[in-house]
Amino acid sequence: MSILPQNYNFKNKSDYISATELAKFFSIEPRQLNQILTNMKWIKKKHYIWWTATTLGKKHGAVEYYNKKSRVRYVYWKKEIMQNQELLATIQQTVRTYIDNNLYENFIKEYYTKQGYTVWHHSKDKTHAAKNRNITLIAKKQQQILLIHCRDNQLDISVDELKNFQKQRDEFQKTNPVFANYRLSLHYIMSGFFLTEDAYEYIETNSDDITYEVLKGESQTNWLDSLLLSEQKS
Repeated sequence: MSILPQNYNFKNKSDYISATELAKFFSIEPRQLNQILTNMKWIKKKHYIWWTATTLGKKHGAVEYYNKKSRVRYVYWKKEIMQNQELLATIQQTVRTYIDNNLYENFIKEYYTKQGYTVWHHSKDKTHAAKNRNITLIAKKQQQILLIHCRDNQLDISVDELKNFQKQRDEFQKTNPVFANYRLSLHYIMSGFFLTEDAYEYIETNSDDITYEVLKGESQTNWLDSLLLSEQKS
């Protein structure tokens, strides 16, 4: 049985828009749009080769198109998707969260730099989701190293996350023997109090190893909505 997709017979192709064109309309990269649509369960990867529309995606106007010449499968969308409020809200939140976390990270970096620390990004090239589970910044002053996790997205911090942070510290020591004689401390910096009750108690009983601090950032997200078009201009 062939795994090649069936081609969709467009009645009027001008009524549809490609994923690349849709990403351009929302001022984001195609890979970001694909990730958002995947998270929304509107598309999925098939055979690790091409994108396909899910049943939910088809309800929102997705159709599949197969290019016989390139042998590549594409998902097209009815142009009404450009006004879909659920998609627009998800994109806005995704962009805002990404920018907010990077702004907050840079705010914290500057905060410690002013205190005489040498500070560098540990997870600069990681995805947003990975940053939520990893060391964000490393701050060094004399023989002290602070492994900092920045949190500005309202997600709860659990005991399991704290224990994982301790494992990351151990891994950091193994992979960076140059800091063997430094005193390493784990430090959570949050824009609000995001610790669960159990996590707070865990820190209290491990205060010699993990500390936390609440620092409000300098939010600059009002301009973000201007990055996203709310309506199509003909």
